[in-house]
Amino acid sequence: MRLELWIKGQEASLEEILDGRERRGEIQRELLTRKGASLVSFTLNIPGPVKVFPFAIWLFETGDRLIRQMVKAEQGEILQSRENRGNTGLEGFYLLNLPPEKVKRNLTIAEEKHPLGRLFDFDVLDRWGRKVSRQELGFPERKCLICGGPAFLCSRSRKHSAKEVFDREIRMIEDFYIERMASHIGLLMQKSLLYEVNTTLKPGLVDRIHNGAHRDMDLMTFVDSAYALTPYFISCAREGLEFSEEREELPKLFKRLRSLGMEGEKIMKEAAKGANPHKGMIFSGGILCCCAGYLAGRPENDFADEDFPEILGEVSRKMTENLMEDYKKLKKRAPETHGEKLYIRYGIEGIRGEAARGFPHVLKEGIFYFEKLRQGGRTMNQAGLLTLLRYISAAEDTNMIIRSDYGTVLKIQERLKEFLKTAGYEKQLEMLPDLDAYFVKKNISPGGSADMLALTYFLYFLRNIPCPFEAFDIERGE
Repeated sequence: MRLELWIKGQEASLEEILDGRERRGEIQRELLTRKGASLVSFTLNIPGPVKVFPFAIWLFETGDRLIRQMVKAEQGEILQSRENRGNTGLEGFYLLNLPPEKVKRNLTIAEEKHPLGRLFDFDVLDRWGRKVSRQELGFPERKCLICGGPAFLCSRSRKHSAKEVFDREIRMIEDFYIERMASHIGLLMQKSLLYEVNTTLKPGLVDRIHNGAHRDMDLMTFVDSAYALTPYFISCAREGLEFSEEREELPKLFKRLRSLGMEGEKIMKEAAKGANPHKGMIFSGGILCCCAGYLAGRPENDFADEDFPEILGEVSRKMTENLMEDYKKLKKRAPETHGEKLYIRYGIEGIRGEAARGFPHVLKEGIFYFEKLRQGGRTMNQAGLLTLLRYISAAEDTNMIIRSDYGTVLKIQERLKEFLKTAGYEKQLEMLPDLDAYFVKKNISPGGSADMLALTYFLYFLRNIPCPFEAFDIERGE
């Protein structure tokens, strides 16, 4: 992560801080005049003159969602809420219809047990403005982050410098953010692999009702492999999150992925009993997990932004800019792999070229086509199948070529393109059994296109499912 970007902000003057405290009191008094059972006043424990910076904003939003999660769990209602996001700090106010003691209990558990709860300050006032204390509910006094002693004593005596406390808080936030975000990205890739194999009826491919053109794999093979590879995808995302150098140095990051990828292949083969259900996804999925992690480590990026797929493609292109060097060296040695042989004979670059170009089939076309289908009311299964047909018709699917021949694949793609130009969505879906029967008969499996579908699911989930930073079980305290 470029940590300096996350902690950059403007200093607040002493006068601004004092004015902010007075304004906070005014808001509290105003809200308490409304009909509510309790009032939560939420701030952050951020020492030093800089109170607002990207990490603080992210932390505040996490705490805000935690409060709302608690209210929902208690079947309560937020009667009114306010926010202050001035230079003096971030403040949230929530007028609730819940008993103040219950609210304080729940939020104190969060302060004690949530990984970043020590940085939250949840004051709870009853309808008369009396603050409910931790001690009256049987909770201990808050402890110092540095030494573990009573926090108020360390604060009063200035036992630790503001910089010492601030640095400790930032390390806590950074570690938690990386761990939770890396897990989120990796688990979304796992989800994408499971969605891909369950998409039915895919022509020539393994799905819920048949094994397609495959004899050595079935649905459970893919499921076992997806679960086994999850730590690998998490590790790829973490590599991207932890990379602190400028975008020009991204090729260094790709080198780190190669050793992870080799280990990933070992894990996959063991889980799949020697088969290769996700060989392509170890490569392409690992790259996109890493790229997503890299972008998540920069505060200016938002997965939900309209231009995020384009930015993700740019990072992929930069990270893999030397990827085709191995093919260029083939003039000096004989080709060894199927992909190398196809490159020498036909100039086919396959998934290597797709990655080096920034996955254009997925990031410039496929994801937007898929989202259009979903917005139009198509189910995930229908949208997946329709998107898959587009990939089969246009992508350089080396798996199809290897299992048949280049001329046959070109004819299939040409006929499929013409069909897709004129056929509506229903006719496309109705055609799938016939195309599947043909692929199975000819032993054709569009595995590369299936990988693109999995990447499409991944990007769709990434854009629509936020990382659950606030996820916390109040009752269990975890």
